[in-house]
Amino acid sequence: QLAGARFRDINEQLYTRDSAHAVALFGAQPELFHAYHEGFRLQALRRAAGWPLRPVDAILGWLRGKPAAWVVADVGCGDAEIAARAPQKVLSFDLVASQPHVTACDAAALPVRDSSVHAAVYCLALMGSNYVQFLREARRILRPRGHLRIAEVKSRFGDTEEWLAMMRDALGFQLVDRDDSNSHFVLFGFRKGEIKGEGAAPAAPPAVPLKPCLYKRR
Repeated sequence: QLAGARFRDINEQLYTRDSAHAVALFGAQPELFHAYHEGFRLQALRRAAGWPLRPVDAILGWLRGKPAAWVVADVGCGDAEIAARAPQKVLSFDLVASQPHVTACDAAALPVRDSSVHAAVYCLALMGSNYVQFLREARRILRPRGHLRIAEVKSRFGDTEEWLAMMRDALGFQLVDRDDSNSHFVLFGFRKGEIKGEGAAPAAPPAVPLKPCLYKRR
């Protein structure tokens, strides 16, 4: 019960506070990150029983059809399964370095050069209240016409069309494909395009909020 309560508390903070709070939280108490991911792993095992396909497997399936020479950024990588199984070179990022090849950082400030990666993937990783900053970072690090793949829980989206309009008009991501076939999560594929007026002083894009993915208290 204590472990479950701890997981729910950390989870709520990750979804309802900004990423700077999460960085400070786990920086002060790294053990909380490991406790959270163990809870997340157990929740994922329970959910997987009712999911015909795991989101990470859907993203891996897509990557296996792409050139092995690509460089991919996996933001919010968790246990870095994508790096272990994808044919490409994968740069793995999360709040805490759970493994030697994972870089600890804030998703709103990735230590990656501009226009240097072919694809950026976010698998159930748009967790902070400032998630739009994560996507601005994705745009910064992606090469021209680079690929953005997002897998998210369906229930987080209110007006999906409003969210897609923000992605297109404010962030410059053109929708390429969308897969709603899974009952629990949705997959989006985007390409980095142009933003009208880009080059002027950047304005903060309008943030279309995503609903937090919270677990019921027992």
